[in-house]
Amino acid sequence: MLQNLTNFFSLITGRQIKQTAANDDLIALGTKDNRFNGGYRPTAITAGDLINQIGEPSVTFVEGVFDPQVQATMSPIAGTITTSNGIVHNRYRVQGTATLSGAATYAYLIGVVVGSDDLLRVREDTTILATDTNVYDTVASAMNFNVLVKNGTGTLISTVSTFIADDNTISAPDEHWFSLVMTAAAPFSADVIIDFTIAVPQGPVIEFFN
Repeated sequence: MLQNLTNFFSLITGRQIKQTAANDDLIALGTKDNRFNGGYRPTAITAGDLINQIGEPSVTFVEGVFDPQVQATMSPIAGTITTSNGIVHNRYRVQGTATLSGAATYAYLIGVVVGSDDLLRVREDTTILATDTNVYDTVASAMNFNVLVKNGTGTLISTVSTFIADDNTISAPDEHWFSLVMTAAAPFSADVIIDFTIAVPQGPVIEFFN
């Protein structure tokens, strides 16, 4: 079986190439063992176990030039999205943190994604944490949500609006200005964990500035 796995010609001609791995599919490995010729013993691992071992890449947040209350970065991630018209999109993950304190309304720049007029928002799960509390809420930022935050006296109050805006009319159509926008009836404090994924058509060079 291991010989067949390494014989790609026979796999191709036999139409045995898969586009999606099942969790119980086996992948050939060489495990270090000096008792075997070449120093490796043939073994295998399931695709599911291998995927679970692959951790997320390390990232470094960069403090914003316009709004230093926000630290953020953008990283390419594996996998593509193909729309019904056949256009293939690459995916990018925007991550960061924001510290809000002392105002009733905030509009902080997360960052500017440059390089493509077309852009899809494909996953959004930014979390709002009212400072020094254990109250969380998930925000699908294409919509307007209310979340609990702490006002100046320490009382939890609900925001009037909470969302992440995407504006590509500020400078150029291929420059998407992503901003965190939150409003409440009184000054409040909150910590925000920013985490959402975008997709852009393959081809142009995509950059992120904050």
